[in-house]
Amino acid sequence: MKSGKKKTANSTHTNGVTSNGADDKEPFVPQISRKIKACAACRRHKIKCLMDESGPPCRRCAERNLGCVLSKNLQSIIEEKSQYSEAIAQDLEHMHTALKELTKNAGLPDLPPLQSAALRDADGSPGADNVQVGHIRNGLGAHHDDYGPSCDNSPKISPEDEGLPYVPIHSLYALTKMRALRSPETIEAQRQKTVDDFITRGQLGLDTAQRLFGLYRDRLDPFMYGVGCKYKTLDELRKRSTILTAATLTVAALHDAQSDSIYGTCSTEFRRLMERSMFERRVDRDYLRAMCVASYWLSDMSWMLSGYAIRRAAECNLHGSHSRALAEQTEEAADSARLWYILYICDQHLATLYGRPSIVQEDSSIQGWDSFLDLPVATDEDKRLASQVTLLSIVRSVRELFGPDKGEAIPRVYINQINHFNRQLDQWIGHWSNTMNDTHHRIGAFPRKGALLHFHFAKLHLYSHVFRGLPGEQPVPHYFLECASMAIASATSIITFMRTDPDVAAAVNGIPSYLHSMTAFACMFLIKVAVKYGGDLIEKDRVYEMITGLVHQFRTLPTGKWHLANLMAGGLEKMVATLNPGLDGQMMQFPDGTTMRNMMVNSLGGGGAHAQAHLGDPAFGEIDTDAFFDYGMSFGLSPVFPFDPTTFALDGTGQVATAPMRDFTTVEYQQVGSNPGT
Repeated sequence: MKSGKKKTANSTHTNGVTSNGADDKEPFVPQISRKIKACAACRRHKIKCLMDESGPPCRRCAERNLGCVLSKNLQSIIEEKSQYSEAIAQDLEHMHTALKELTKNAGLPDLPPLQSAALRDADGSPGADNVQVGHIRNGLGAHHDDYGPSCDNSPKISPEDEGLPYVPIHSLYALTKMRALRSPETIEAQRQKTVDDFITRGQLGLDTAQRLFGLYRDRLDPFMYGVGCKYKTLDELRKRSTILTAATLTVAALHDAQSDSIYGTCSTEFRRLMERSMFERRVDRDYLRAMCVASYWLSDMSWMLSGYAIRRAAECNLHGSHSRALAEQTEEAADSARLWYILYICDQHLATLYGRPSIVQEDSSIQGWDSFLDLPVATDEDKRLASQVTLLSIVRSVRELFGPDKGEAIPRVYINQINHFNRQLDQWIGHWSNTMNDTHHRIGAFPRKGALLHFHFAKLHLYSHVFRGLPGEQPVPHYFLECASMAIASATSIITFMRTDPDVAAAVNGIPSYLHSMTAFACMFLIKVAVKYGGDLIEKDRVYEMITGLVHQFRTLPTGKWHLANLMAGGLEKMVATLNPGLDGQMMQFPDGTTMRNMMVNSLGGGGAHAQAHLGDPAFGEIDTDAFFDYGMSFGLSPVFPFDPTTFALDGTGQVATAPMRDFTTVEYQQVGSNPGT
């Protein structure tokens, strides 16, 4: 009996550790039942310590203003140490994950896994990551539905830690720690030891890339005020930013007649990099710079990239770079401010072209362009940049006054506002034409002449609104006749200026897509006015001679086949052919064998009875041109003009016979102040 009792006692309790038998595999966990309840002062005096449940100070220490310290027992120390160790492990894993992302973006070798995480997973220690590993080992984590949003492992905060959040999303981030809710800071690109891009992979030859980079750096970037590429060599650019390399080479290939075969390679690589980086949390200035370059020149993706770039720039507080530049007066802050100005310019360009609301609002950075020019780091290129910011502020006001095209005529009371905007534009060209330098070391005299070209575009945009909403054969109201004449004068000045001025003519292969779109609008505007109003406002033969001369100039440009000037030339050539005064009583045949009659039949849906009825007699003079033109005089600036250039594309050698050209004089700067419409 005694031996049995002793055996039972040993099996029940041995040194405070329970055991359920020899087969029990539970780990040894020390249990400390006795907890310290008296403070150090009361224990030292060996008196009873009256401690409230809320903790120290006890009553005696409180009455005597003594320091009341409650010593910790071994169990508390073990628990706190375990929590502290777990917090350190999570912080290390968080930093390790961030470093892996940085090394991945920089093209460096992957980091080895954390040994602490491997030991913790092997030991089965508690933790959020270990729970996930356990699910994967059990086959429960193979589904993507189990993956939630990534969160930051930052310490928990209490309501008293900070003041009231001034941005609502801060409250949600404080509760959830979702990483996607936190605005990333802009980081500078680090110089990579090895470069992995489409040049390294052999998709583009190094010699070709060098040639394209030189074209962009020396020829194209000055049209973007020197903001697009601040690197002197291709090697430096490739080490700094892969996506900026793809963007600059794509734009250069678009403007190079020898690069038609590689434009697709460059464009595909840039699109691939953009798609891959769409959800990257942290970006640098060169990433934003690449989107600025693409928005400025690549018309097929400018709308989408511009809006996305503005949102990413706002995340990085790029809109606050103007204030930072004024405070720091450093080149880095000034470069960020220039990028924000470029984004504003692209945004206003696209809002004008598409007739849609702009995204960037006119805050202190936009209105404070004069203070930016006073900085010691400001350059002559910044003057050109600021001139565009001020001009587009006026154009924005014009756009907001007239609003979207609803098919309604402009009220007569708008004349006062139109005259007000006209005075603002006159003051603008008077100031900036005298402020800019006469010559540029790379693009000649284009800065001053480009300002005059922008001036005429703004005048055309302003005055063309008086044609809005005029139904059928209704003439222009008499109170808008002067405005209509100003619109026609601006459009003719644009075409004449491009044809006769050598600096502007040479700059056609380099100017941004906005200027090409406005040139197309000026041409279509004159064609529509000539067809609808005949010789009342402008003669058809004059429009024909001007536009055919411009088409001939476009076809002789050394540009790529996908350049807007080449794409516009074919469509304008066919459209203006309907104005040829020598076509009465005869059929016009184009070099590709297409006759005007066949083109008209095809545009009306084939050779059906409806098309033949409109054509009537084979003589061109009896063609019902209402079936070919949209005479609804809707002069909104949408780039989707009432013709499809691909429908009228000729062969590369196709030319239309042109009538003898008239001589037009170049517009002089001195005439602008006295006669702004010339």
